[in-house]
Amino acid sequence: MTRSIFSKLMFSHILVILISTLTLGLLMSYLVREHVIASKRQELLSKGVAVISLLEPSIESGKVTEFQTLPIISDLAGATVWLVDKNGTVIAGNPPNRWLRAIQDNHAEMEELFNGQPQTWTRTGRQQVDASVVVALPLSRPNATVALFLYAPIVGINKTIDALQELLIYSLLLGTVTAALFGYGISRSLTRPIADIAKAARHFAQGDYGSRTTATGQDEIGALGRTFNQMAQAIAHTDQNRRDFLANVTHELKTPIASIQALTETILDGLANQPGQQDRYLNTIVAESERISRLIDDLLDLAQLEAGALSVKPQDFDLAEILQLEQAKFNPQLKEKNLTLQFHLPAKVPVLAADPDRLLQVFGNLISNAVRHAPPDSTIHITVKDGSNFVTISISNQGSGIPPEELPYIWDRFYRVEKSRDRNQGGTGLGLTITQKLVQAMGGKIDVISTPGQNTTFWFTLPKRQ
Repeated sequence: MTRSIFSKLMFSHILVILISTLTLGLLMSYLVREHVIASKRQELLSKGVAVISLLEPSIESGKVTEFQTLPIISDLAGATVWLVDKNGTVIAGNPPNRWLRAIQDNHAEMEELFNGQPQTWTRTGRQQVDASVVVALPLSRPNATVALFLYAPIVGINKTIDALQELLIYSLLLGTVTAALFGYGISRSLTRPIADIAKAARHFAQGDYGSRTTATGQDEIGALGRTFNQMAQAIAHTDQNRRDFLANVTHELKTPIASIQALTETILDGLANQPGQQDRYLNTIVAESERISRLIDDLLDLAQLEAGALSVKPQDFDLAEILQLEQAKFNPQLKEKNLTLQFHLPAKVPVLAADPDRLLQVFGNLISNAVRHAPPDSTIHITVKDGSNFVTISISNQGSGIPPEELPYIWDRFYRVEKSRDRNQGGTGLGLTITQKLVQAMGGKIDVISTPGQNTTFWFTLPKRQ
């Protein structure tokens, strides 16, 4: 069964508190136990040295039987004191039987003791009567024959450990409650925006392209929400473009087809009886057929460009020759409106590395667009600027210009700045879209600068021959 992010975060918060509290409690228990034992051991060693200083005169005089003061010394030292000879026999005092047997059986440590090395033993059983420390110090070192033992219970250590464990239990309970509260708040603050993004995504997947998330904070989840909204907006825009594209293609094809059908039926019905009327109808049919053919060619080019399948073959060629061809091609349209095509070229025209056929198509679209929008008796300027790696080519015409709010959309398919303009007056509405993609396919970029009521300049770059 899969867990939600909320439950995982809650569980992780509680687990961290439990582990950290347990670790801290066990560490504190160990440190306290070791500190108490070390303190008691050091205390007994210090007292043992003092006791030895009192007993050594009796040992040196051989009056071992005169150790009746040992009980008094034990009371003063706060520990049970007894004396053992080298054979492990108790010669004075009353040691606890459990410790006496354990010490007598430990021959290695007893040997080290009588060689002058003080010894310590510790017992830290859970039963309070078992918790104790024993230290042993040799008398009359070196070659000692008698050793002093001091025994002291350390029942307080288990009481301290029990208190710590009780504190640990309360800490665990408090930590668990605190972790649950904080975990709930933090988990909700994290999972709520994620759930909102998921909900918006589900609605979007079901076709609600207006669905957006409100999780747009300043953290990483907010960044994800903003990215989702941007993606949703882009997809919605693409979908709307697709719908518009299909509608525009349908309209662009339907209009000439309807015209051809109407004119053909008129001719077939014998209604074109006026002199020259039938020729005019036939010429119109041919023009509409050519219009359909141009639209289909542009649609095919656009489809290939968007699929990356259109052939672009860069090669070195003379830009001046391309411009001369374009001027000759547009002479009829220029004369019709009394326009002048003026070139501004550098002293040495650079050699480009681009596809000349595709460049002719780019020039054709941009110059025809300039001719169409330029007022009569004006000048169209074509300027070439040589750069280090790229050549910048601009085509500028006078006219009404393009409104600033329209500039971001002029590259869209079938987009018209003049909404009422008839396609019969111009191209298919795909020229700028195809031009942009052709320039990009040849390794350049294209943009437009327009001042309403003054002029419009389309410029693009192409790589030079290296």
